[in-house]
Amino acid sequence: ARRHPRPMLPARRLLSSAATRAERPWVRRTGAVLFSGVVVGTGYLSWWQLTRYKWKLDVVAKRSEMLKAVAEPLASVLPPETAPHGMPDELEFRRVVCLGTFDHSKQVLMGPRSAPAGMEAASAAAGGGRAPAGAPHASGWDVITPLTCSDGSSLLVNRGWVPRDQTASLSQPSGIQRVEGVLRKGEAGNRFATNDPERGRFVYLDVDALAERAGTSRVVVYETNGGGGGEGGSQWPAHRPLSSFLDFYVQPSTHLVYAATWGSLCGLGSVLTYLRFLR
Repeated sequence: ARRHPRPMLPARRLLSSAATRAERPWVRRTGAVLFSGVVVGTGYLSWWQLTRYKWKLDVVAKRSEMLKAVAEPLASVLPPETAPHGMPDELEFRRVVCLGTFDHSKQVLMGPRSAPAGMEAASAAAGGGRAPAGAPHASGWDVITPLTCSDGSSLLVNRGWVPRDQTASLSQPSGIQRVEGVLRKGEAGNRFATNDPERGRFVYLDVDALAERAGTSRVVVYETNGGGGGEGGSQWPAHRPLSSFLDFYVQPSTHLVYAATWGSLCGLGSVLTYLRFLR
């Protein structure tokens, strides 16, 4: 009888069959363990971002409540006898008001840095007019000026922001001034931004060094647009709107995007791990 030749299998099928026969059990177990580790890791990152999202919402809600409160006299919030020791963390973002005299001879321009978020819109809403075109997105300085209060205490006031090319137009109010603002802590430095207190060069808010240089307490008030304006019609420095204190480098919605990304990778990894190693 005439024998018929066996049909030829496709090359890819032959290679796949050979790879399956050659794959040992320990290879599948090792692959399952490694891929499962990736799945667990991405799942944890998704959960962590959701936790950060909830934490950020709580921070926004608490800070919003503090910023909506009526400004209180600084002496009632932080008594003068405790001010030299600095400000407790729980007082940050409290709205305060005080009377005092600025010492412009010890003024420091801190930066460079961009304008506070929402400065242009808040300035127009407050009736102060619009800032020059492009100013809110330009590079400039925060103006830090010592203030001697009527009760004899002293502190540092961040009077606002000024563009690089408008420093000559800075207002320097004299006499007793009413300062309304928000209590703030200092800023953390990094290896890319260093201060030089001896030369009066400050890139970030180092409260201890600034207070020592100015001879004030380690208390900082960021003046807001609820306070007085510049003298002689000058709009510089531009006061911060309260909304700028709700601006975060990483917004709550960003945490949701990160959580969704890691969650998707976790789900995809789970499916691939099952199909490749566990099925």
